[in-house]
Amino acid sequence: MMRVVLLSMTLAVSTGVSEAFMMPIGRSVMLRRGQLRMCDGKDKKDSDGMMQRPVLDNVVTKAIYSAEMMRIKMMKEGPTEENGGWDGEPRAWANDNSLAQKVSKVSQIGVFASFKQWIAESIAGNYDKEAINKRIDDTLAATPVVMFSFTTCPFCLKAKGLLQDEIKLDPSMLTIIECDDDAEGNAIRAELGRRTGRTSMPSIWIKDSGYIGGCNDGPGIMPLQKEGKLVPMLVAAGALEEF
Repeated sequence: MMRVVLLSMTLAVSTGVSEAFMMPIGRSVMLRRGQLRMCDGKDKKDSDGMMQRPVLDNVVTKAIYSAEMMRIKMMKEGPTEENGGWDGEPRAWANDNSLAQKVSKVSQIGVFASFKQWIAESIAGNYDKEAINKRIDDTLAATPVVMFSFTTCPFCLKAKGLLQDEIKLDPSMLTIIECDDDAEGNAIRAELGRRTGRTSMPSIWIKDSGYIGGCNDGPGIMPLQKEGKLVPMLVAAGALEEF
């Protein structure tokens, strides 16, 4: 029971599963045209013209980060011979019929998705949007396949296994950005959310096809593989030779 409560009520940064259930502190919430907006009053800018986050916003951000670190510590699998040395969130979460997957699908729509985007932006803090978007664009242009990932995310682990071990994609054809190990990772995640409407990881992109979702949805790399659509997409992108 405790695992279910933690899964549903704490912030799952890697999968984006439960961000939708976290309530903001010290902010008013407005719903307009299906969008969730957080209102703090007047915006402030620093001497360089960049937006500064209000004090309460920073407090919320620190609280969210602390809650996430506690969640990972309490729920992660420890490395063993049996699990191949995996040191992250439970691998079973990545099953397409798991509770985590079901909650994730619900949280990808409407007000929940908007709420998750606000969480991602709160964690990211102040950043140069133009520079971050340029980095994303440059990354997408560099190789036929790009995956934005988290090192502790079982959905990311499963997607990597499909591309690297099952399909055996040449390493030169694939770029993986581990957002939790990258200094700009939180900002990248926030901007990916703006582009795709999804802040969950992995965020997978294929040349010419664009954003294909995550592991199990959006449509997702696993469903595309099961339907026989993934390999043709990789061939068209130049990531695989024609069979």
